[in-house]
Amino acid sequence: MAVKLCVIGDSITGGVIYRDDVGRYVKCRDSFVNLLASALGLDVHNHSRFGCTSTAALERLGRYERDIAECDYTLVMLGGNDCDFDWQRVAAAPEAEQRCNTPIGLFRETYGGLLDSIAALGGRIIAMNPIPVFGRRYFKWISRTADAEGVMRFLGSTDSIEHWNEMYSIAVMQEAAARGIPLLDARSAFLFRRGFDPYFSTDGIHPSPEGHRALSEYLLPQLERLLGRQGAALNAAS
Repeated sequence: MAVKLCVIGDSITGGVIYRDDVGRYVKCRDSFVNLLASALGLDVHNHSRFGCTSTAALERLGRYERDIAECDYTLVMLGGNDCDFDWQRVAAAPEAEQRCNTPIGLFRETYGGLLDSIAALGGRIIAMNPIPVFGRRYFKWISRTADAEGVMRFLGSTDSIEHWNEMYSIAVMQEAAARGIPLLDARSAFLFRRGFDPYFSTDGIHPSPEGHRALSEYLLPQLERLLGRQGAALNAAS
């Protein structure tokens, strides 16, 4: 019988890419989730939503209760949208204190609450840290609609985008570790590479088709080991 996997996440787990030839976001048929499902014979129930934050996922959790209870595992990948800003507002007042979608303290609270709520429903959780942001490319993307000079006055450098995103990845890892929840390290699928250019869409935040393939290849042995260990433990317990 196929392992059932419930997925709660954002557009990354939803398989979204940006296609320059049509000038819009589209679903990638060979997303990393679909590639992993095909390789491992998983029955995936994907509840990923474009722009989803930890707060939104927690608020919508009731809609997924049945899948969480019936699936063997629930994969959670959030944080990328939580750490993002309203860049037009930032550009208009770069010297003012700016609040991202979910400040880090609130993120820890809501993300941790989401994990606890899934566990209370009987779900066996697999956490996944958010992938990096390609800061230089993302800056060009947001500067299409927000004043580049104002945004840069706020940032100081595009490196700060990447560092800010990294803080949320660390929070995910710490909240999962505190609960003994296994983690798939998606971030390192990109970090060990010498350059990000082929692996990200034009917006600098969504993987390209090549990025999805690289992510799948990197995560496959991790997920194989994880499902094998947990499957053995469950069989022994029964």
